[in-house]
Amino acid sequence: MMRMTLPLPSLAPPAHAADAACARWSLALLALALASHAPALPPPVWPALACALCARLLPQRRWTPIPRLLFLAGAVAAAGMAFGWTDSRTLRTALLLALALKWAEARSTREFALLAGGSLLAGALGLLHWGEWTGLALIVLLPLLALGALESATEADMRAGRPTPAPARATWRHIGARLAGNLGRIALALPLAAALFLFFPRIPGPLWDIGLTFGLPLSVALEKSNQGLGVSTRLKPGQNQAQTGVAENAPVLVAEFDNWVPPTSLLYWRGPVYYDFDGREWRLDPEYDAGQGRTLMRRGWTKSSAFAATLTKKSQEITYTVRLTPHDRLWLYGLDLPAALAAESFISADWQVLAHRPVKAETRYRLKSWLDWEAGGALDETLRRRALALPETGNPRLRALGAELAAQPPDGRITAALTALAKNGYEVRDRFPLGEGPDALDEFWFDRREGNADLYAGTFVFLMRAAGLPARLVTGYRGGKLMALTDFVIVKKNHAHAWAEVWDEARGWRRFDPTDMIAPPRSASAQQAKTAQPKPAGAAAPKPPPREAARNQAGHAADPQKTPVPAAGPPIAVKADSFSGLDGFFARWIFRLDGETQQSLLAGLGEKFGEKLGGALGGKFAWVWLLVGAALSSALVFALSQLIAWRREARHLPPPQRHWNRLGRLLARRGLAREPWECPGNFARRVAAARPLWAETMAALANAYTDWRYAPARPDAPRRIEACARKLHNLILADTAAPRRNPKTS
Repeated sequence: MMRMTLPLPSLAPPAHAADAACARWSLALLALALASHAPALPPPVWPALACALCARLLPQRRWTPIPRLLFLAGAVAAAGMAFGWTDSRTLRTALLLALALKWAEARSTREFALLAGGSLLAGALGLLHWGEWTGLALIVLLPLLALGALESATEADMRAGRPTPAPARATWRHIGARLAGNLGRIALALPLAAALFLFFPRIPGPLWDIGLTFGLPLSVALEKSNQGLGVSTRLKPGQNQAQTGVAENAPVLVAEFDNWVPPTSLLYWRGPVYYDFDGREWRLDPEYDAGQGRTLMRRGWTKSSAFAATLTKKSQEITYTVRLTPHDRLWLYGLDLPAALAAESFISADWQVLAHRPVKAETRYRLKSWLDWEAGGALDETLRRRALALPETGNPRLRALGAELAAQPPDGRITAALTALAKNGYEVRDRFPLGEGPDALDEFWFDRREGNADLYAGTFVFLMRAAGLPARLVTGYRGGKLMALTDFVIVKKNHAHAWAEVWDEARGWRRFDPTDMIAPPRSASAQQAKTAQPKPAGAAAPKPPPREAARNQAGHAADPQKTPVPAAGPPIAVKADSFSGLDGFFARWIFRLDGETQQSLLAGLGEKFGEKLGGALGGKFAWVWLLVGAALSSALVFALSQLIAWRREARHLPPPQRHWNRLGRLLARRGLAREPWECPGNFARRVAAARPLWAETMAALANAYTDWRYAPARPDAPRRIEACARKLHNLILADTAAPRRNPKTS
């Protein structure tokens, strides 16, 4: 009886060696793309990806694609029901499963090349989940593997129809040679990439921000979190530290302004307002946590006209439309202060726009706000007690400092506290050591002197209360990314901010932002930060940056709610990020080179051109000069590369060939260019017919070149070519007669 054995399926079944190598390179690139998404990939997705890769074990039948498609549809449907159909996790799962199943069914080189391109795109999207240096390593590895996969596909196409035995294993020498060759190819593209990196206009934020401004669902790029400003009803001082990856780049809202977009430094998106502090964390009223909008409505205003009547001054009204991500809370973010309400909303007692029900889905609403305002009236006694309340114990040094400041007038207390921030070396940092215990604010204010916006604002509120002034902590977001050439502003989680409001008996609540006394605005360029360095006593005050000066002349920066600048004390430079050594070079000029920094580097040239042309450019830095610079620099790099390639090719030619080519170029300038199909003898006869004086020397040169090119046994040919070329060169230069018309020989 004959025994039949079935061959075991292989993960690399192609018959050709190049096909097998292509499969391996594509699998390595796909694995790196999957690894790049590891921090944000839900754990249940990993078994599904393993099953998708193992689908390659299925036999090649007509019905094989059916179970793969059913598996993909089921997995995506499960992810959609678990996370939401437009959630980033669902879209990420669908993309990675489709790539894994594509590798499982790929057999041809064209399919492997398509898979390499898709994996490269997926890996680039996954880079957002990693830190700067890890992302840089992945940026280097991804093109290397992609080039390896594409080269393998090219080799497979070249070997089509010629079966070769599949190698058992690729040698390390072969792999090293392939990687070295790919590095060389990448190095050739670096000059052009550097020119475009420096000159091409930068889009603020990822490419999908453009889609978000024009209607792409905000949940596509949203990473939900129950911590941080604007989400939780409890806030521990300093807990909102910046995080790396997608979490800090997740959009919170997109605002479209009508007619005019205010400077981003004036955009204070008002969120929760905190009064109660127990020494460890700030807490909102229980009604906020329970989502009881009707209870809060009775203490606020249901009509914007009634709220406007409480203000003594209001100007600079702006109108805008907001798309807000769901956060399961009542608040609708709006600029200070609301001038008109959206549908089904009201203004709380703390001037915050609230919805009747928690925001559980993406919401769109239209608001009006005043950027310049003053509030009068009297402060309710119950609210005054809450705004003056301090914990029974803790932070004795801040209490003692507040008691010392209480001897001064109210404005003097505020100015003294802000002057201390400006003169005593405080620093704003995205990440910093967070103190614990009942005296954490003391440790921060007097010892560490480094923190983020909510830590400075909360400590300032504590100090003002200790000095006898009612104060409250306001959280939300400040600024945003203005999409170039549009009226859209995208506010993200990394724009989270906090500021203090102090009660003035004559002007009502006034806004004070302590971080403005410590650092330049967040969008300030490196040049602006440089001008903020402390100067010796008696030095002249630094001039404001051109943008700020223009803004002051236009009246846009005249905001009475903005933090007053103390008369004494130079500004202190911020050290939010360490820019020293190699890490600092890459951080400032590679990883964080945004559009504003790019414009500050090239603004001098752009402003000069703009002032000369006038009109629409008006002296501002124009994007057209960036585009012109990118085009000119690219053309220059391309021309230099061609020149270097030509010189390198000419240098590698043997001397006889160089002499022949040089004489050919010289004759071409005299109107006697050699045709590509002409042999040396026919070319010499045509030159002799046109210029008889050169006939003998040209014939000798053609014979010598023929002997060298086609008769290697003639060792004297190179010497003859050099001598004839030198003599003909002198004859051509000595002959000043006009060249004759080129006669064609048959």
